[in-house]
Amino acid sequence: MSCPQHKLYTFKPSLWAGVPRLLIAERSIPNVEQVVVDLSKAENYAPEYLKVNPNATIPTLEVTDGQDSSKNMVLTDSISIAAYLDKLSGNTLSPPGKQQEIDALLQEMHGRYDLGNQVFMTAGSPAELEAKRPLVLPFLENRIQAWQAYAARAPEHRPLYEKLTGHTAAAVAVYTGAVDPTPMFSTNRQQWEAVVEFLNKIESRLQEEGPYLFGSYTIADIHFTPYLHRLVMVKAKTVFEDRPALKLYYEQVQQRESFGPVFG
Repeated sequence: MSCPQHKLYTFKPSLWAGVPRLLIAERSIPNVEQVVVDLSKAENYAPEYLKVNPNATIPTLEVTDGQDSSKNMVLTDSISIAAYLDKLSGNTLSPPGKQQEIDALLQEMHGRYDLGNQVFMTAGSPAELEAKRPLVLPFLENRIQAWQAYAARAPEHRPLYEKLTGHTAAAVAVYTGAVDPTPMFSTNRQQWEAVVEFLNKIESRLQEEGPYLFGSYTIADIHFTPYLHRLVMVKAKTVFEDRPALKLYYEQVQQRESFGPVFG
């Protein structure tokens, strides 16, 4: 009996790709091939990748069974991928008695409060705009160049690439000073207001149930760690201000053996 082959499409700087990478490290899951999809080159929109995942998202987990093709599957979101990998490794991070609460928290984290990428790519003030320009502007410009190249060799996807180019060009115009940045500043502040709302919920939970989100370390912490890591990269002071339990939590997850290989 052959074992299924697992191919994880990932990218180290990606927020949500950090979920399966952290789970693999935490549970020492073997035999998962990790394929880099470079978001800075828009490789998630390459015609070849769109055949694997038409949503153009990462992470993606491709499961191939050499003996039974009916078991082949492609999972395209970090919640389902983490659930699959947790089950594969013994289901130790999904306590049955708390699964409903965990699912509800994950839906919030990946739903209305999924703003880690947005607050990273936008700015809330002239100073922040200036500080982020050297990192964000080349990233955006490289993606536009990639979409233009993809459109030339995959005209069937041209409408998609043109739409993406137009949307990203608007952000480029802000970072190059071609347009008024005030609307971006306003959007960024609104995003942070929502993030702070979520972090306050987490702070309350940690004070009641710590040291981890549900007392013991669970799949919820696997998801929240990369989320929190991204926010800390952007504005650590805002993240931890008046949230001592959250600060202690982050110190604890940083000390786990799985943290360094994934986020170091």
